[in-house]
Amino acid sequence: MTGERVRVRVAVAQTIPEFGAVDRNRRRTLEIVRENADADLVVLPELATTGYVFESEAELADLAEPRDGETATAWAEVAAETGTWIVGGVAERAGTSYYNSALVVSPDGLEGVYRKVHPWNEEKRWFAAGSDLPVFETPFGRLGVQICNDQWFPESTVTQARAGADLIAVPTNWVPNPNLSPNSNPDGDGRPGGWTAGVHQAIAHADANRVWIACADRAGTERGTTFEGGSVVVAPDGVPAAGPAPAAGERVLAVDCDLARARDKSLTPRDDALADRRPDVYDLGETEPQP
Repeated sequence: MTGERVRVRVAVAQTIPEFGAVDRNRRRTLEIVRENADADLVVLPELATTGYVFESEAELADLAEPRDGETATAWAEVAAETGTWIVGGVAERAGTSYYNSALVVSPDGLEGVYRKVHPWNEEKRWFAAGSDLPVFETPFGRLGVQICNDQWFPESTVTQARAGADLIAVPTNWVPNPNLSPNSNPDGDGRPGGWTAGVHQAIAHADANRVWIACADRAGTERGTTFEGGSVVVAPDGVPAAGPAPAAGERVLAVDCDLARARDKSLTPRDDALADRRPDVYDLGETEPQP
């Protein structure tokens, strides 16, 4: 299939959710899908319906919903109306546990749920970690899903690329890297080359594994946390095909992607992005926490 063009229109939506305003935030996601009904896939940010900066488990308990809750129902209805697939972030309640999750919704309904495998910082106080990196079958190709911090672990993308993912959708809420010096670039804003670190991660992993990566970030400031924007779609050669979006403001970036480009892993006649891996050499065993 490497010679066959597989055209997929992908839209990444950079929104500005209001913390706790689930109905308002959900309505905005529905408007965005309708406004981009020509897209085959719309990617929405991490925790797109609730906001991100939780301060107590009681808040999370009040705002979370089951995987087949109101958001899944609403997204399934708009997906059926527009013929569009949707990947977007929700706070999932499962029994007594909570997950930072992404729903995968098609015109036929809820196809599956991805639970963030690598919670970040304060998230670890509220959310359990997921334990699977699935790849979903779609009419246009094989779809992987990650959420934000998952991209900082190269094994995530390697795993999904080896499972045949053509495209990885990444709902995200990028925040400034706390370890960057303010002198990391001439502007002194800690954004190397003017881009948030998440964009660099997407570029590196798309290029290293020859997959498409579509990141939908949020913007705005919530409870003192300012988000980085920079939503982007990166091609398998590591070059942004759309974006990065500006740091501030709501944006939707849409671009036609040829998924066949992700099915040819050859870099040169002698080099292959996946076949040349040397798992016999790498030390990928368990690591002990540092004291």
